[in-house]
Amino acid sequence: MKKLLYNLVAIIFFAIIFYPSITNSNGNGSPGGKTGSIGDNGVSCTSCHYAGHVNGANISTNIPSSGYIPVQTYTITTSVQQNGISKFGFELTAEDENGQKTGMFTVTNSVENKLTNNGHAVTHKGTGTSGQSNKTWSFDWTAPGFATSTGFVKFSGSFLAANGDFTNNGDTYHFDTTSFFEEQTSSILEINNEISINGN
Repeated sequence: MKKLLYNLVAIIFFAIIFYPSITNSNGNGSPGGKTGSIGDNGVSCTSCHYAGHVNGANISTNIPSSGYIPVQTYTITTSVQQNGISKFGFELTAEDENGQKTGMFTVTNSVENKLTNNGHAVTHKGTGTSGQSNKTWSFDWTAPGFATSTGFVKFSGSFLAANGDFTNNGDTYHFDTTSFFEEQTSSILEINNEISINGN
């Protein structure tokens, strides 16, 4: 009887120890709130994936260096590179300087991407993870309107390079950010529009 009890305790112990590394994988995309941003409380993919840190991620966009214009739509392109890897994943969000989500994402490739975190972020789908040593995803972001713009936006993204062993062990974590301010001429146009509307 004691031997049976010891065996049962051992089975439960090993089930608890190995549970997270086997069942927490998110092959069909992040559940949301895992970008490592201020608004996501610094939580990243590493909360589920036991990842070493590597610097192979990049966030780029066609927002000009002069800044974004409110209500204009821009293309965001994210990529991650790591030699010898064929499975990749990501989550990206946009926030103002206080960590509040800003702007609106639109999925332009529904085969590989989807919205997550109540539409405040974009992540991969299971059909959008394959690549040969690198992977790229693209989607659109519409800047907030004049009334809701705070003048600053920061894109934060968590990325994974997975070894494909169906556990979370050995997956490496990549992180990148890029920031923009609102174009100054758009603020002047807003003031001029308000003056003409109010007649002052």
